[in-house]
Amino acid sequence: MVFLHPAFTLLFIFLFFASLLELFQYKKKTPVFTIIAGVVLIILAGFRYYVGADYPAYKNLFVGFSIYTDYSDVFNKAIFKKSAEEIEWIFVLINKIIFDLGMPFYIVTFVMALITISLKLSTIYKFSPLPALSTLFYFMPVFFFEDSGQMRQGVGIAICVYSFRYIVERNLMMFLLCIYLALGFHKTSIVFLPAFWLVKIPMNSQRILWALVICLLLSPLEPYKLFGDMFTSLLPQDVSGGYDAYVNDSQFGGDLEYGITDIVKIFFIITLLIFEKEGSKKIAYFEYMRNLAVFGLCMYYLFRGTRIFAIRLPGVYMFFLTMFVIPSLIYAVEDRVKKVLISGYLLYLSLMYFNFAKSNGEAGNFTPSKYQNILWK
Repeated sequence: MVFLHPAFTLLFIFLFFASLLELFQYKKKTPVFTIIAGVVLIILAGFRYYVGADYPAYKNLFVGFSIYTDYSDVFNKAIFKKSAEEIEWIFVLINKIIFDLGMPFYIVTFVMALITISLKLSTIYKFSPLPALSTLFYFMPVFFFEDSGQMRQGVGIAICVYSFRYIVERNLMMFLLCIYLALGFHKTSIVFLPAFWLVKIPMNSQRILWALVICLLLSPLEPYKLFGDMFTSLLPQDVSGGYDAYVNDSQFGGDLEYGITDIVKIFFIITLLIFEKEGSKKIAYFEYMRNLAVFGLCMYYLFRGTRIFAIRLPGVYMFFLTMFVIPSLIYAVEDRVKKVLISGYLLYLSLMYFNFAKSNGEAGNFTPSKYQNILWK
């Protein structure tokens, strides 16, 4: 049996019991749980050393950006002008400033972790009725793939998630500013642009089911290929070019095989369909979060024909499904059902821990013998 490094294991156990305490004993949000988890997560991701699949590539780029990139290239990239720089401009700017100041690469990973984890957890605490459980869902395993791996998309998703407060306030200008900043870290952030209007679509269990069935039936037709011309004409070349690259990607462009993630999504969908009314009655802005989650599921099934689309594009919307909708439903239902749901999902998260440790722990250097951190290296 494979275990993750004790720091990750102890945090998992802490959040596991914090979720139960918050749900059954305190019966309200407890900020200390989220604060402790946030500090630990920032340390584990921010000061990691050769941990995560993309770490070597990011470290090589750190030097490359600073030697071969000029600040004018960054500025041109920021205003969507032609630029020699291919990576998103805010990420490049952070790397170049830190390098020019003579600081080491782990300051980059710390800054990225500080931004993404603080934005995600602050939004979780603000809008989830069970922030400890939501943080546990985030920790296992989103934290490892996004914020200890694909850092750029992790920050892009974090800014989009943070923008949810402006969707609630119906503040379009601040929402658009967030999307612009998110694009400065990762092109896929553009998919969250419709969210401001999606939250207002009237939905119920029957409409949700029909939407998912239709998307599943349309999936073999590869509808994502129809969006290429539209994106080319409506969006900056930098974004539309990224879309075309994903469509034609030879490494990740194959079909996404059915597996455990699909089984889990079925349980998520069943929970949503059965208890959607309870969530709408008892949780503030649940309808907004529900609509974003449903759109993410629709994207997932529509884009199954290309692996990278099915994984990358729905990411920010799926964040609302697992970190907001499911915990909200667990909180909203009656006590007898609450115990059944929390038991089932905590069992799922426990199994996910061992599955992740076995399948990705060794490869990503998250196990006791491989994980290294600058603070105690």
